[in-house]
Amino acid sequence: MKKPIVLAFAVALAGGLSAAVAVVQEVKPGVRPVYNSGTGVMPHGAQEAMPKAARQLAKDGMRGAGWTPAMFSVVTPLQFPGPDYDVGGLRCNLFYGECVNFDGFDFGLVGVARNHANGWLANLAANIAGGDGIGLNTGIVNWYGGDFKGMQFGIANWAESGDFWQVGFYNGSGDAQGFQLGVINTAGMMQGLQIGLVNIIGHCDLPFLPIVNWHY
Repeated sequence: MKKPIVLAFAVALAGGLSAAVAVVQEVKPGVRPVYNSGTGVMPHGAQEAMPKAARQLAKDGMRGAGWTPAMFSVVTPLQFPGPDYDVGGLRCNLFYGECVNFDGFDFGLVGVARNHANGWLANLAANIAGGDGIGLNTGIVNWYGGDFKGMQFGIANWAESGDFWQVGFYNGSGDAQGFQLGVINTAGMMQGLQIGLVNIIGHCDLPFLPIVNWHY
């Protein structure tokens, strides 16, 4: 009796993580994504050409089809309400759940917000947001495609930019302010401190240092 249950759990976990990776690939094609409520993700060239303020306005304009104080998901699209909603409150992801914007407490196995995610994201396997966020991440993988302010605790942590603390085996960022504690710490640009076996700050004259690296 236990074997079918274990097999079903493994299949659901693999499917949830695969879907999460697909969302990451869709949201982060090489430059920070820009969403448009009418047309979806804009072409790469248009994203790069738009002034920063205009890109921010376009991203902020991404809203769900509706708003809900609670969401429950088995595996998207087996969830209520559907993945095109914004959540402000509580979300439970039995295996994999998806929404547009999230604000509140998120828990389960894999949770994805296609735009911003604020609050405490406590999914065991992965917490993923395509846009910006403020709050606390506790999971095996924590990933933000935009600007993040807060703390990330996991095996692998990533935020495209922001002001944060990261604690894990791997910590990474494109443009960070704050503190990274792990075995491998990487940042393209950083104002802050890294402690770990491998510490890399790309824009420094001496980009790699073991044990401790910093730039202010």
